[in-house]
Amino acid sequence: MVSKTSVLVLGATGTLGRQVVRQFLNAGYSVRCMVRNRADRPFSFLVDWGAQVIEGNLVRKETLPSALIGVHTVIDCATANPEENTYNVDWEGKKTFIQCCEKMQVQRYVFLSIKDCEKYPNVPLMRIKHLTEKFLAKSSLRYTVLRATGFMQPLISQYAVSILDDQKVYGDDGTSPGIAYMDSQDCARFIAAAATKERTVGKTITVGGPKVWSTSEVIELCEKLSGRKADVSTVPSAVLQLTQAVAGCFEFSIDVAERLRFVEVNSQNNGGMVEVMSEEAYDLLGVDPDNTRKLDDYIGEYYRRVFKKLTKGKYEPEAGELEKEKEDEENKLQRAIRAGQQDALSPGQPAEKDVTILEQRDMSDRLQKLFEDKKLAWLEGQENKWFGWTNVAEVVNGRSAMMGVGLGLFTEWATEVSMSKQIDTLLAIFSSPS
Repeated sequence: MVSKTSVLVLGATGTLGRQVVRQFLNAGYSVRCMVRNRADRPFSFLVDWGAQVIEGNLVRKETLPSALIGVHTVIDCATANPEENTYNVDWEGKKTFIQCCEKMQVQRYVFLSIKDCEKYPNVPLMRIKHLTEKFLAKSSLRYTVLRATGFMQPLISQYAVSILDDQKVYGDDGTSPGIAYMDSQDCARFIAAAATKERTVGKTITVGGPKVWSTSEVIELCEKLSGRKADVSTVPSAVLQLTQAVAGCFEFSIDVAERLRFVEVNSQNNGGMVEVMSEEAYDLLGVDPDNTRKLDDYIGEYYRRVFKKLTKGKYEPEAGELEKEKEDEENKLQRAIRAGQQDALSPGQPAEKDVTILEQRDMSDRLQKLFEDKKLAWLEGQENKWFGWTNVAEVVNGRSAMMGVGLGLFTEWATEVSMSKQIDTLLAIFSSPS
């Protein structure tokens, strides 16, 4: 039988994914991580922690079925890298992956989405996240969607380090409503809590930090904790939106324009206060709000370690500090994954089934053969024949001919030798003597 403690993590090398791996390993789960390319992606730390690493890619369908053999729960916190196509990875790739999970009878699927994604259909990633939520809802999977706000971790490089080094930081014009930043460790614990409770099946839960912070408040906090005055350059949202509009006019900068559309997310307040994580969400996950980290504590801890390193040459934790931190994290995790007596499946949601590894292996072989046959048929199809039969060949041949004609006309003008004479001369040069 497939073990209920077997987990596959997508996006395991990311800011959140690595924390998810650690939480499940600490809880005693068997964790498998699917990475895009083991040759150029750092993953050795996952192996050192005790996870299994396999190679798989959402845009290579034939690599997906085998990754799911022996898997009970999938944690999906992956998204396209900046150099990748968001549509191909986050929509087409995820759809195929979800369908594979259905066929191979994966029992739990936890999907990390973005808060308020349905309100911004003009932002490609937000639209794709919302469409994926709806695709999951139509599937037969026992799914849970967690809509996350921003993480605290990037603020260290964006503000804390720059202010300490007297470098320029960029703020907004005050139109942004702010973000309820949360620690990635807390979010990973929310994911573990959702994956281990029946009452979260079929639910969409918004998770975030305990307080909303504007950009100016984050800068003021870093100034206070570091004792430095920030060199702030204010960038109006209107300027960023204009840049996005201009970038969208050119094919080579469309990706830049799509990423700048997140300005729209940060600059609109949607007619009210930005909400923090609700008591209902905490209760549903079974997590104590007092166990979540606050932003001032997080940045304060960073500066404490930096200043200690500057004064003593290196940072060394106090006696018993690491043991206490490890014990606190373990206690928080155990409380989060404890189901309790009131953990019951919501009406209308499918109950968990027992699945054998043999069943999953058989389905994996069938799916892999299907994907390979489709790829082979496509490669052997009429549209992929060379010498003018494919779009690529037509473009290459057409542009080569245009370049040749252009070069011939220029040479005719420069040397007063006709194109036909040039061709005859070239043929005479490259032909073998008779």
